Amino acid sequence: MTNEEFELLVRKLETKAEKNPGNYRFKVLLLTVLGYGYILFFLSLVLFLLTISVLYIADGHFTFGSLKVLVITGALSFFIIKALYVKMPLPEGYYVKENEAPELEKTISDISNKLKTPKIHAIVLDDDYNAAVLQHHKFGLFGPKKNILLIGIPLMSGLTREQFISVLAHELAHISHSDTSFGAMIYRVRMTWAQLMNSLEKNEQFGTFLFRKFIKWYYPRYSAHTFVMARQQEYAADAASVKVTSPETVRDTLCAISIGAQYYYENYYDELFEEGSKTNAVPQPYSQFFDKSRKLDPFVAETFLKSEMEKESGILDTHPCLADRLKAVGMKSDIPKNEESAVDHFFANPNSILQQFNQSWLERNEEKWKEEITSYNEAKYRLQELENRKELDLHSKFEKAILTRNLVGFEPAAALLEEIIAEYPVEQIAPAFLTLGNIYLYMEGAAQKGEDFVRKAAKIDWELKEEALESLCKYYYYTGQMEAFEETSAQLEAWPNTIKQFEEEFQTLSLDDHYVTHNQAPEEVAAIVDELSRYNEIVDAYLVRKVVELIPERKVYALALTVQVPENIDQVEYTDQLLEKYAQEFQIAENVHFYILNGYEDFEKKVKEVKGSQILGQNEHQKQLSV
Repeated sequence: MTNEEFELLVRKLETKAEKNPGNYRFKVLLLTVLGYGYILFFLSLVLFLLTISVLYIADGHFTFGSLKVLVITGALSFFIIKALYVKMPLPEGYYVKENEAPELEKTISDISNKLKTPKIHAIVLDDDYNAAVLQHHKFGLFGPKKNILLIGIPLMSGLTREQFISVLAHELAHISHSDTSFGAMIYRVRMTWAQLMNSLEKNEQFGTFLFRKFIKWYYPRYSAHTFVMARQQEYAADAASVKVTSPETVRDTLCAISIGAQYYYENYYDELFEEGSKTNAVPQPYSQFFDKSRKLDPFVAETFLKSEMEKESGILDTHPCLADRLKAVGMKSDIPKNEESAVDHFFANPNSILQQFNQSWLERNEEKWKEEITSYNEAKYRLQELENRKELDLHSKFEKAILTRNLVGFEPAAALLEEIIAEYPVEQIAPAFLTLGNIYLYMEGAAQKGEDFVRKAAKIDWELKEEALESLCKYYYYTGQMEAFEETSAQLEAWPNTIKQFEEEFQTLSLDDHYVTHNQAPEEVAAIVDELSRYNEIVDAYLVRKVVELIPERKVYALALTVQVPENIDQVEYTDQLLEKYAQEFQIAENVHFYILNGYEDFEKKVKEVKGSQILGQNEHQKQLSV
């Protein structure tokens, strides 16, 4: 099922679920039973046949046929059970020990009582800006399970006590046994099937053919049906969070997370890096995050929040967009004031926890950090050197613009790039257009201009097209323009295949190809002629451009040669030897393909008909003499 088909199915199912929620829930329940029933049916059937075979042989009816059935059913049983025994690794992170977080355990217990949730068996801290409840099954789809609460230290650091309680309530609601239990159950089963599907794709085992095809048909459809309920479950989890805290707290939590996540992933480590380059101080990223996020520039916070509010709910994530979630709890966006950190409240010794994460981060990143500090200082010195020069060539101007972007800011870099584009209109510096376009994409009121510049860069230089499409995909996804994102993603996915097809077209020359006058600069033609002049056997040379359909802007040239063949020597053998020799010795551009015209009159006629094609030979020599 393609992404387009999946999205279309989800939209249809959303309408059905809204019109008749009861019938829709019953249909999802039947689909759930079908999935489990199919696997259990075949497993039961194979085990039944295995049992019959064993009893048949034990009763003294041994035959090679009964032995064959025993071996086959035994093997099938073993491999089916092995495939269904999907050993899911426990999440990595720091497992909170007893008495390390008494307030956290008490709060979880209080919320569990209010929302009727099962026991949390483990609390795991990691370095992600996120929180989740995982249900770890011992035997894949079946068996006892552990409820694991996964908490990102950066997320917890950036929220107040009440905001973090709101997060806990949201996550615990996903495993609730209350009136939303059916939706919560479907939410969990959906995750389990996703894990099984992933396992089957990675492991090819004998016996799985009995249900592999079924699951590949079943899972996308089950995923689409349960996507609707998973989305509803997110709204239900927010409602549970309101019940435990308040609408205002949920609003503050959602807005704080929207701002904090962008700051953590986009700006935070750059700021630490810049400070470290000035002071050479050892970074303490997890201890410093709360203070730095609390002092975040209000304009930056407003920009982050605005970008999140502009996003629309899509099918790539069951979580609704921020605007829809706020609307569901009856609130409008606002920038919260965070004067405390939940870490300080919920842990008995928060500094010890944070220092363990700081140390772990340093062990993984110390060498890279030192290298980047050195590189950063070198870049600063280089920028200062360029700024002190009175005159700069094009390369140095572009280097200065890039360094300015990296070290000073986007706006001064944009001004320098605008100057380059204005100063070199004929050259059309594609990297300048792409760099400036990427800056404008995220500047207030300049997004459309940014799109135009990025697309122009791809049009000028085909080698930048992949990077340009990636930039646009990121921008469309970031701003919630899912239709444009899907369209551009399709182009990006198709691009490698286009390159492959082009290479096939690029490497071959045929009589059916269309050739036009080359557009090589005089100095480039002169260099080719100088190279050819080293070989006395070359009589004439013709240079033409091959018109390619897949990537028209990518230039391909054909250099057609006629050579003098010595008497009493086989022409084909001689020209083959020359081609091999030229391939090793010619110093010409990779996009210039050469071949020998001797014996190919039709080719010779075709290239001679192209205006200005002859660059070496008697006619060209006469023209030069007359001039």
